[in-house]
Amino acid sequence: MPATYSGTGSTSTAGVWTAIVTVDGSDVSSRVVGEIRIDAEESSARTAEFTLRPAAGTSFAVANWVGKSVTIDIADNASGSPANVQRLFTGLIDTPTLNLVHRTIAILCTDDLQGKIDAMSNSAIDAAIPSSYYSNVIFNSAETGWRRAQDRLSTLASALDLDPSGSLRLTAWAAKVTPDLSFTNAHILDESPGLALASRTALINSIEIDFGYRFPRVKAEGYPITYSYVTSSTIAAHVAAGNWFLLRSSVEAAIKAAGGTIQSISYDALPNTTIGTFTPGPYDSLSCMGFTAVVSFDYAQQIEEQYTITVSAPNSIAAVGTLPDKMQGALEGVYPQVVAAENSMTLYRNDVSGIPPMDLATPTSGYTTAADVTLTTDTNRAAAQNAMQTLIQVAKTRIAGSHRHNYVTASVPLNPSLDLPLTVDINVPGLHAVGKVRTVAHVLSPETGQAVTQFSLAISSVAGVGVTHSDTPNTAPAGTSPGSTELTGSPTAVFNYGPSDDHLITVTFPGVADAERNRAIVPLSSSYSAGLPEDILTITL
Repeated sequence: MPATYSGTGSTSTAGVWTAIVTVDGSDVSSRVVGEIRIDAEESSARTAEFTLRPAAGTSFAVANWVGKSVTIDIADNASGSPANVQRLFTGLIDTPTLNLVHRTIAILCTDDLQGKIDAMSNSAIDAAIPSSYYSNVIFNSAETGWRRAQDRLSTLASALDLDPSGSLRLTAWAAKVTPDLSFTNAHILDESPGLALASRTALINSIEIDFGYRFPRVKAEGYPITYSYVTSSTIAAHVAAGNWFLLRSSVEAAIKAAGGTIQSISYDALPNTTIGTFTPGPYDSLSCMGFTAVVSFDYAQQIEEQYTITVSAPNSIAAVGTLPDKMQGALEGVYPQVVAAENSMTLYRNDVSGIPPMDLATPTSGYTTAADVTLTTDTNRAAAQNAMQTLIQVAKTRIAGSHRHNYVTASVPLNPSLDLPLTVDINVPGLHAVGKVRTVAHVLSPETGQAVTQFSLAISSVAGVGVTHSDTPNTAPAGTSPGSTELTGSPTAVFNYGPSDDHLITVTFPGVADAERNRAIVPLSSSYSAGLPEDILTITL
């Protein structure tokens, strides 16, 4: 890409140029008075300003100007005819301003960047900003158009704007390895180079993200219980004393009365032969000498994972100290209320309801086991991880953006190729810099013949050229997983079998431990490094 334009001259040859301005398709170049100025800045609308002096007697109506199309080109006019025509601006008239004394119209134009993006569908915006992150947890999903584009851009170290012809483009902030243009003292206009260094307070090199994720887990306690009140060796005495036998149905009723669900149960059958005063009967199968069972209890527990995520640029911190910032986010898993979920599980386990609950934990004898539940797509684990990844990337982008506040400025004879996506190398006495173009201004004066391009480069620099700022992949922080814990208490059974007793059996189970049922707050921490480029910036005083 040439460092000069034939219409405005080279290092050894003067140029002859002409500006071609059209309004609503009509060439108004001959009516232009004073300067023509076109300004472009990263992720902003390109603007143009010029003044027209209409023919005497021309009537003015707002409808004939506002919103009309405008194009501005520059051409090499050395031969007397326009050649090497280059587009500088494509847009619409935003504001016409009349000067009744001089009978001129000052025209302010815009390339309508925001309007064009507002007219795009969400899918088209997403496609125009690939590799960006998006989370309905972090951003407002109702936002469309320009706001949606800004949300996506906040996760990407890139600029979105329109080229001089009005086409949408996405450009990475990072300077290219090989510059598109190289300027030396032979190209740069005298006394135009300038340098503005970022203030320390403008830098951010450490961001702490607080993120809370709250959701329920279902749990099941599997209590083993063994009970015996009589044996074959004591059954004769048991009968002789007039004692009663335990009904199997009473066992099951007692377990259900205690709130438990029988997972498995086996009974110690009465003997099938006569032993002393005991004689087998036809209904012995309804009774037992004892039982062995596994009984489960279902409930739910709220889990609150509290993440502290640190995103930082360690080499920047080493160079200028810690310059912190904070971000936060939260998500709550959408699920039925805990009480309703517990009732659903209990009714289903005990065959009271045929409607299965959404989720159940699998009971294991001697343990409390937990299981994840089925949350909505917008609130499940994947949604939480995506939200955290989005926040991490927003933090990285903010850190990277704050380190681009070193600006190198200069002016050259107007070069229409000099535009925002380019990487430029400036090497003049006392200054060598390589960076991406941040702003461009083309200033043309048809009356004086002057045509200049003013530009600035965004230079990312803090720790020095050659320093590598490593970047940690945006893997979501690991959350908690459902597990199992060993039960500590033991159930008991008491059967009142005496001849004058009520002949009832009572089964008692330990209460649920607070740690198993109360809200569990789990602190989790992780850290990530934000990658930064170190652009060339060498200053010799």
